[in-house]
Amino acid sequence: MCNRWFTRLVIPVGLLVGAPLSTLWSGTGVSAQRNAADRNRRDVPRTPWGVPDITGIWGLGYVFTPIERPDEFKGKEFLTDQEVRALEKAQRERGGDGTGGRARAQRGSVADVDGAYNQAFSQAGQHERVVRTKRTSLVIDPPDGRIPYTPEGRRRTRLAAFLGGDEDSEQQAGGVVTQRTTADGPEGRPADRCIGVVVPFVKRAGTFHRIVQSRHSVGIFMEDGLKGTAYRVIPLDSRPHLPSHMRLWLGDSVGRWEGDTLVVDTTNFTDKSMFMGASDKLHLVERFTREGPDLLMYRITLTDPVSYARPWTLELPMTLGDNKKNQIYEGACHEGNYSMATILGGARLLEREGAAFREKQRP
Repeated sequence: MCNRWFTRLVIPVGLLVGAPLSTLWSGTGVSAQRNAADRNRRDVPRTPWGVPDITGIWGLGYVFTPIERPDEFKGKEFLTDQEVRALEKAQRERGGDGTGGRARAQRGSVADVDGAYNQAFSQAGQHERVVRTKRTSLVIDPPDGRIPYTPEGRRRTRLAAFLGGDEDSEQQAGGVVTQRTTADGPEGRPADRCIGVVVPFVKRAGTFHRIVQSRHSVGIFMEDGLKGTAYRVIPLDSRPHLPSHMRLWLGDSVGRWEGDTLVVDTTNFTDKSMFMGASDKLHLVERFTREGPDLLMYRITLTDPVSYARPWTLELPMTLGDNKKNQIYEGACHEGNYSMATILGGARLLEREGAAFREKQRP
């Protein structure tokens, strides 16, 4: 029942995942941010065995910072406070209030009630924010904030958007992808299927990570509403990767601590998930650094000679949720139940009825 309209909104800055997670970073500029991070990092909680405690529910919340830097901010890495206020005001006026930019329907009508329900359910609207670091894009390397696609990578990005209905892939493909929403078969119903999440888990719509850690492993639960959920258990015992012929949907992850940063190295992907056009040659390095009481900096470097001309890096500043409320849920998906058979069976019935009607209209 997830309302997905807000992931398609575009404004001049177009801005990844921020939220009812309300604290915004007040630093202006790179040096101020680094100084604040250094001060906060000294105060982060630690586990009994001495590493930073990253256990908890973390999320970007509802943000509209884009993955790639828009042309309007070419050469500009960070926004000023004034620019942030202006962009967030423009976003609300463009439909961030839950109406999609439309005037409110007649009070008390079905459309009016439906609109109010969608706004309350999505929790978007007034909660949508520029990412708390005030960056103009989630891509921090290359310096231009753009993904260094090869021609094959661009082709794969368009294919992923077409097959999977992925909003971010569609955005990176240029916003001209026509998603396949036919009833020819299950693959044509991306919105009706529990396809599941992929790694890296990068969403801008109030989704969450739950992290649980021990001395020897880290567990990560990734929650993405209608698209499903997934679990990762990452060993920290210096084991090697699986043999290269063994391929996994979420890849094969092994982790280690480098100082106060958890580094997770992942290989052995399949060629099906195609995060931002990636192939099965994807090599992923994730870095989790707790930089403050409520801030977990999540940096992701992707290397794939098939899809990218050079390695590139995303940065997601994740905010700590209210662990006492425990508001993270197992995804409820229905792939394999009767609904898909009903959808496809209904489509076949309509096709037969349409053919019969056209036959009757023949002279």
